[in-house]
Amino acid sequence: MLSRADALDLVRMHVRKENNVKHMISVGAIMREMASRAGEDADRWELAGILHDIDLEICSGMEDHTLKARELLGGRADEELVEVIMAHNHEATGVAVDSRFKVALIVADAASGLVTACALVMPSRKLADVQAGSVIKKFGNKDFAKGVSRDRIMRCEELGMSRDEFLTLALDGMRKAAGQLGL
Repeated sequence: MLSRADALDLVRMHVRKENNVKHMISVGAIMREMASRAGEDADRWELAGILHDIDLEICSGMEDHTLKARELLGGRADEELVEVIMAHNHEATGVAVDSRFKVALIVADAASGLVTACALVMPSRKLADVQAGSVIKKFGNKDFAKGVSRDRIMRCEELGMSRDEFLTLALDGMRKAAGQLGL
């Protein structure tokens, strides 16, 4: 299995925009938190989050997003990890979302955008100053972070978590990576 450092090195080889790298670290942090609470392999789940958008800057759009990732990760990541990554774009890849691991990546990916947006509207621009209640409230405001899929976040219920519980978990996970995120 790739180490976290190796995964980040691989990401930086293919992703130039620092905000994209930070998004991937954010998703990895949420995945790690989810795995820890669910008794899953936190290192493995974090890797999925870190690598999930590795092809973002080389694919032509959502129609081939994660298909390029499969090529980049071939021989470096096992088939299950690649399938989990491809499932977060299941609408285009046709990969079934048939495991907790796959659902977790979908919800973590969406939640990272909402939590980041909540931090960026704070005067300090710091996750430490974001309250879980604020994230929950902003979830209900469809005009806030319009690009964030609330439907994807609500799939947390498939994992046995309420929306509020999950958004609190996502904030907690991202706070642990705040130094790397600059938030």
